Amino acid sequence: MYSVLPFFHIYGLVVILHFTLWAGTSIVVVPKFNFTDFLNTISRHRVTHLYLVPPQIVLLTKHPAVKGRDFSHVKFCMSGAAPLSGDLMKQLTRILPNASIGQGYGLTETCTTISQLQPERMLGTIGSAGALIPGVVAKVVKADGTLAKEGEQGELIVTGPWMPREYYGNPTATAETFVDGWVRTGDEVIIRDNEIFVVDRLKEIMKVRGFQVAPAELEGHLLLHPDVVDVCVVGVPDDYSGEVPMAFVVPSPNALKRINQGQGQAVKKMIEKHVSDAKIQYKWLAGGVEFIDAIPKNPSGKILRRVLREKAKTFVRPQRVIQPKL
Repeated sequence: MYSVLPFFHIYGLVVILHFTLWAGTSIVVVPKFNFTDFLNTISRHRVTHLYLVPPQIVLLTKHPAVKGRDFSHVKFCMSGAAPLSGDLMKQLTRILPNASIGQGYGLTETCTTISQLQPERMLGTIGSAGALIPGVVAKVVKADGTLAKEGEQGELIVTGPWMPREYYGNPTATAETFVDGWVRTGDEVIIRDNEIFVVDRLKEIMKVRGFQVAPAELEGHLLLHPDVVDVCVVGVPDDYSGEVPMAFVVPSPNALKRINQGQGQAVKKMIEKHVSDAKIQYKWLAGGVEFIDAIPKNPSGKILRRVLREKAKTFVRPQRVIQPKL
């Protein structure tokens, strides 16, 4: 097993370290993530199990250093800590042809895993975070407080015998998260065929003209564009729509070369068109595209969206003039 995830994070501590000790298997621990070292390490040690986060999988599917490498020894790859798009998952199957590939889902507040890829399956359902593990009971609650039916969107609320009941010394946060033995995850999900599909964090979902827009959906699509190495989508204020999506993009080397030649606006237009050609109008990047050197993330690989939300405030966007229909 390979591990670069910090052991002070629930993913690294429980899913990787504790599980490895319990199973009596070997673990290759590295102090920090460097992609070239990552490739060399898993090849040198013939690593069979990979527990990764989406930013690392993006590199696996896009970096030219991967070309020609043999990963046939990898038998299992699990992604967690943030949603992984179905398109990225499909690309990963071509790079890891012999691996069971899927997603898992959990929180610090639930003492890690709630759902994961079923062990008997080779490939998880595209976009699914897997099925509930034994002992977990879940319900999906809509914004109006009623229970969602199968296929309807709402907040995932769970309980189980090992889950905590409070935040130590913080009654205010406890009241918001731990309710009558249940844990509010703060994640918008859909349950279909007994599997969990994570839409996005409730607090991160944008409201565009009253419609919900999940940043993760747009990010997954943008990562398919050859000019995009990494991306974060945030909502920015808009007089007409309330807020609109804006994309911070880390450009590919080829795109960066064109940007340095004065073609930055053309690159931005191509990226915006990639979304407008595939998505309904209220999901278009009406907030524009801005280039950035790196997407800020915490040690576990989660995007620090609030940092870029603040950065977005420094950009002056011309307000659109809406012509009334006659």
